Amino acid sequence: MPTSPNNVARSMMAASRAYVVAVTARLALRGYEDFPFASASLLWLMDEGGTRSTVLAQRGGVTKQAMSQLVRLMERQGYLEQVPDATDTRAKVVRMTERGEAVKTACVEVRDEMNRKLAAALGSDEAGRLEAHLDAATTLFGEMVGTKIQ
Repeated sequence: MPTSPNNVARSMMAASRAYVVAVTARLALRGYEDFPFASASLLWLMDEGGTRSTVLAQRGGVTKQAMSQLVRLMERQGYLEQVPDATDTRAKVVRMTERGEAVKTACVEVRDEMNRKLAAALGSDEAGRLEAHLDAATTLFGEMVGTKIQ
């Protein structure tokens, strides 16, 4: 089997790990050393006013049990809270606390900082090309398994 001269997968995985380490460190400097960054996407899955855990699991593509564990962890850390659902008192909705809203804002700030640093290092045009190439790779890999990955 012929081998490729480029190991793009290794580079993508290394860049992803380095990004997570850098973002986690930048969040820690802002006082969020306990924030489970690998689960940050949960904050963007939530509706204004709260969302049922089962809906979060569907949106996140994980099991209800996995989402429940994550919600409980983030609740213990003060980022989320569970309150009665106004439309069904038997159910609960998950919503962000003030600390959760603050860390979401910090995540956006850190993301913007990382984008600025990358653009400064590579140049704005090259950073844009990198983003386009990574988006194309994401689409290609998704097509390989019949899934749209975002």
